[in-house]
Amino acid sequence: MLTLTLLLAASALSGSTAPRSDDFGSIAGKIVWEGEKPAAKPDIPMDEKALTGCKHDHISKKDDSLLIDAAGGVANVVLTIEVAGAEKKIPAEPIEIDQEGCRFHPHVVVLPVGASVRFRNSDETNHNIHTFPKKNDPINKNVAAAGTLDQTLSKAEVIDVKCDVHPWMKGYIVVTDATHYAISGVDGSFKLEGLPAGEYEVSWWHEELGKGKTEKVKVEAGKATALEHKVSLEKKAAGGRRR
Repeated sequence: MLTLTLLLAASALSGSTAPRSDDFGSIAGKIVWEGEKPAAKPDIPMDEKALTGCKHDHISKKDDSLLIDAAGGVANVVLTIEVAGAEKKIPAEPIEIDQEGCRFHPHVVVLPVGASVRFRNSDETNHNIHTFPKKNDPINKNVAAAGTLDQTLSKAEVIDVKCDVHPWMKGYIVVTDATHYAISGVDGSFKLEGLPAGEYEVSWWHEELGKGKTEKVKVEAGKATALEHKVSLEKKAAGGRRR
C-alpha cells in the first residue's frame, strides 16, 4: 500500500491578478509522499536513430510517471472541485502540449469540457499524435515540424496521448466537468482559486496512484483554514486512470 498526505490550506493568494472579494477563498496546499519513497525508475529506453531531429538540448530520458522531490512533494496530481451553480469558464485559447526533445511538455494537462487542446511540434522531425479516448473522438494524425493540431474535447475523461514515431513519448489530457481545477507542481504544491465560502470535497487523480477524494474542506470568507488529510492507495488502483 502507498500513502499520500494532502496538506490543504484555504487562503487568499498574495500577488494574484484576479479580482479580490471577501465572499471567495482559495485552497492552497501540497501533495506529499508519506513513508519510504519508492526507488527511482530507470531511464526510458530511446532509439538513438529515432532521436534524429529531436531538440537535443531538451532531451530527457527521465520517467515522468511518478515524480517525487527530495522533500516528498508529488508532481502531476490533478485536483478538482465541483461548485454547484458556479460558471464553467472555457479558456479563450487552446491548452497547449508541446513536443520538444521528443517528449510531451507538460506531461499532464487539465482542461474543462468544451475547451480545446493544441499539439505543437517544436522539434525538427515529424511526430504522430495518437490519442486513446473512450468518449471523445480519437486522433491519429501527423504533425510536421513547426506545425500544430487543435482539437475541442466535449466529454469528461482521462485521455492517453502517444506518438507512434517515438514510442517512448506519453502524456495525459484530463478533461473535467469540474468548475475548479489545478495540477500539483514539481514540489507537490497546488492552488484552487475563486471558491465561494462553503464545504467541498477535493477530488484528485494521478496516473500511477489512481484517484480519490479528500474529506470535507471548509472554506470561509476572509479566513484561512488548514486540513491534513491522509489516504492509502494501491498503485494502478482499479478504475483509477479514468475520471
